[in-house]
Amino acid sequence: MNFRKMRRGNLAVGVAVSAYIATSGAAALIPFPVGQEQLGRLFFPQEVPYAWMTTLGSPTYWLLFLLTLVVLPIAAIATEKVFASATLSFSDEVPLWIPLVLAGAMIAFCVYKLAQAGGLSASEAWDQSLCYEEKILRRVELFSLLGNKYYSFVYSSLPIIGCYLLARGLLKREKISLGACAALSVIVLWLDVATVQKAPALLYVLVLGLTLALSGFGLVRSAVVTIAAGGTIYLALALSQFCEVKSTGPTLASPPGRSLAVPLPGSDSSSPLGSPSTADGEPSESGLSGVLKKAIWIVRTGVFRMAVGIPYYVQIFSDPDQRCGIVRPTFSGLLAPQPCYPATKVFAVIYPAITYTTGSQPAGVGLSGYAEGGLFYAVLATVIAGSLIGLISVLARGNDPVNIATQVAGCLYAYYVTQVPLTATLLDSYGLVWLIAPLAAMRALTWMISITLRK
Repeated sequence: MNFRKMRRGNLAVGVAVSAYIATSGAAALIPFPVGQEQLGRLFFPQEVPYAWMTTLGSPTYWLLFLLTLVVLPIAAIATEKVFASATLSFSDEVPLWIPLVLAGAMIAFCVYKLAQAGGLSASEAWDQSLCYEEKILRRVELFSLLGNKYYSFVYSSLPIIGCYLLARGLLKREKISLGACAALSVIVLWLDVATVQKAPALLYVLVLGLTLALSGFGLVRSAVVTIAAGGTIYLALALSQFCEVKSTGPTLASPPGRSLAVPLPGSDSSSPLGSPSTADGEPSESGLSGVLKKAIWIVRTGVFRMAVGIPYYVQIFSDPDQRCGIVRPTFSGLLAPQPCYPATKVFAVIYPAITYTTGSQPAGVGLSGYAEGGLFYAVLATVIAGSLIGLISVLARGNDPVNIATQVAGCLYAYYVTQVPLTATLLDSYGLVWLIAPLAAMRALTWMISITLRK
């Protein structure tokens, strides 16, 4: 069966469900002994406060866990069916110079900001003289130095232009588009690595692989290329986090795990759920045994990186007085910074020893909605997110490069729905606004040019 014919709403829904299972699915094991044993190994020597978690395995716990698996797909598929008869007509003949100029302007801005921050060499990403805590501090520093616009371009807008150029090059057999995509990809990956993060780089490789499949490259070939490239990048960046210990003095204590790092507006944020440094009080090992232990650590932290926060969210925000994140706007305080973020609040409870930076333990729209406004808002936020996924699928029905890039943007949005709160999926640097902006700009400029030429 042709993969291109299967890509409508079910694809974005599949991305959301798959991403949720991959990053949060282990939360289904935590109420049981097998999950608690693995979590205990992850946190050792810190103890997990199971006696305090009175909501672990409760009906509320399971309802919140199942929202993304059940309610979100229903909302997405229902929305797509409701708007199935809607028709939109856009010209698919976008002049090639438009995406190239847009990408060039954004790259110039990002390079300028990164140079100002002293990070253009990206040396901190693989410098093994720097341990994990030092890299985390540098990551947090870069959040404030680079600003939200930098991350909006690197996380969202530039990757979508890269996907458009790849789809255009394959569908129209334009070598210039393929070359531009290759050059842009190298730059985007460099800009990602320069911020001491690997998740954005991996996501970019994945969306390029998805674009390959949607453009008729072949599902198997696309998967092989994507897995090879993504696996190589992941291993290289993950192993670079292990620092060379120069002394036996005390180091900053941090728990042995790590979750997705996302910058929260108005605060420093990181997620040092663990330090893969060899200076954690254990003797360093070399050879096969050391590599095996590192591999087990990487797998365990990957499986639990989001799931570890779920029982804490449910427990903490079962108390209505603890809920925060939605502030009733006033005319005098529309631009005031948000006073509380559930992700940072939960992180402080999970990792009380982490005091050298402000950490973030993110959660998807359902769980974040519960932290912000209770069970009703959790369901509402999930329905809204699912409906948007269905609506984007309706807008991306065509087989031209813009429609393929739009579908990829919908899949990226579907992924972020499982990682961050509803408002963040829309407005933050990885939000839907920044994913759609370059495609909307291409459409608008093409329309303006066509109107001008008719006169």
